[in-house]
Amino acid sequence: MKELRPFVGLMRPHLNWVLLGTLLGLVTLLASIGLMTLSGWFISAAALAGISAVTAQQFNYFTPGAGVRGFAIARTVGRYFERVTTHEATFRLLADLRSWFYRCLEPLGPARLQQFRSADLLSRLIADVNALDNLYLRVLAPSVLALLVSALVLGFLALYSPGIALLTAVGLLLAGVITPLLAHLSARHVGEQQVVATARLRQRLIGLVQGLADLYIYGGVQRAIDATAAEEARLQKTQLRMTLLTGLMTALIVFIGGTTGLLALAMGVERVYDGRLEPAQLAMVLFCVLAVFEVVAPLSLAYQYLGKTRRAAARLQEVAATAPLIHYPPADEAPVSLPGSFSFDQVYFHYDRSSSAVLEKFSLQVSAGEKILLLGHTGSGKSTLISLLARFHDPQQGHVLLGGQPVACYSESTLRAQMGVLSQPVQLFAGTVADNLALANVSADEADMASVLAAVRLDMELGEEPLAYSIGESGSRLSGGQRKRLALARALLRDAPILLLDEPTEGLDAATEAAVVENVLRLYPERTLVMISHHLQTAALFDRVVILDKGRVIEEGSPQALAAIPDSRFSQLNAV
Repeated sequence: MKELRPFVGLMRPHLNWVLLGTLLGLVTLLASIGLMTLSGWFISAAALAGISAVTAQQFNYFTPGAGVRGFAIARTVGRYFERVTTHEATFRLLADLRSWFYRCLEPLGPARLQQFRSADLLSRLIADVNALDNLYLRVLAPSVLALLVSALVLGFLALYSPGIALLTAVGLLLAGVITPLLAHLSARHVGEQQVVATARLRQRLIGLVQGLADLYIYGGVQRAIDATAAEEARLQKTQLRMTLLTGLMTALIVFIGGTTGLLALAMGVERVYDGRLEPAQLAMVLFCVLAVFEVVAPLSLAYQYLGKTRRAAARLQEVAATAPLIHYPPADEAPVSLPGSFSFDQVYFHYDRSSSAVLEKFSLQVSAGEKILLLGHTGSGKSTLISLLARFHDPQQGHVLLGGQPVACYSESTLRAQMGVLSQPVQLFAGTVADNLALANVSADEADMASVLAAVRLDMELGEEPLAYSIGESGSRLSGGQRKRLALARALLRDAPILLLDEPTEGLDAATEAAVVENVLRLYPERTLVMISHHLQTAALFDRVVILDKGRVIEEGSPQALAAIPDSRFSQLNAV
């Protein structure tokens, strides 16, 4: 159970809710058992009192009738508020779990997170966290309640018949301890398989939806659908096995409860004949024995799914225990002496030891305020430069300097403040345009936001109130070019000396691309700009063009100087 121990500790901030829910649960169960017990005695006593007119007139109907009504009201009200409080506690705990899990994810950064698939992380964040509601809602509180209520009821039964109390204790032990233990042992591996099958199905579905266009192009749609259907069949198989076990364990508890009731009836009848128990008391005791099994009935299902809960907890702990590869100093070890400048000195970098180098003996010097156009085919290492400068990864050899100092000497907050980044792919969030822009600068006012929208020519495309325009999930209400420009506007709004733009004009027509790039260069002349692109339409606007191939700079210079050399790579690309 060591996988669950850290998550039990997370209950501490919400202990008041948990204790209140447990107390209300205790009141509800006692009211339910009291209702059954008193009703059994009341009905039997009333029937016996009606044998003669004298006893009927002497019988007090009002007090037990009021008791029955009181127990019924207490059970109904208690059940309602018990559900409210226990679910409130559970939802608060699950919310805290998601926040805790995200706090574990954030320090890992791309360097460590690349070992996990994004769909798998999503499954852990949603399905595995949800699976832990079984721990809080169905295991811990019901187990405590079962122990408390069983002890109280057995004490009550012992007042009338120690033998029946002992028999009931054996029945409760079988139904409340042995059966849940059998359920857990029988379903442990099935529950673990269910967690894995759910995660794999989610990965397949996300891959199918996100890659549908490419699958159609290359004729792989049916193969992807078949693979998804196979994962679904595996999940359904585990669900069927869990359902069968649920039915079997439920039947076993009913059998134990019924058998205990029959034996208690036989023992009670003998005591009635001996005069040690009144007839009405026999009915009361019997109803109490049958009612107490309501307390332990949910435990079998809860412990049946405990294996699933443990597996989900282990998957969350796997991520939480992962150590980040990049460590930032708590405070800056050196000041930013030359804001806006950066350089790469003989940098060697690969993402995986089994893969070839992405950058090899790479060197590049960029001065403050310089405007650089970075060209190269896919896989030449252009986007990797941004990752190294932002310190998402560290190079295996060489040095990366920012503002005259190694990037490793800056705290994370200082490093992030030095650059505004537009990465691939664009990440937008459900909400308004203003909501997405505010991520870059929470202190920006509407005038600042309107200014960057105008710079990227989005101000006239999103209605009369563009800042209030709702962009939909991941920007689904925007075109591809509009999503790019909104992300570009967000990068511009960040008051940073360096702008790193990865394909900012992708999806734009030539006229819009030229206008956007001209606006950026004109409106932000003081910022250092590095723009990664495959297009040369706006190359003449930049101070320098740098061309990469196989992780090395093969050509650099002003666009005019490179264009004057007929056999330069720039001239060849320009001629295409």
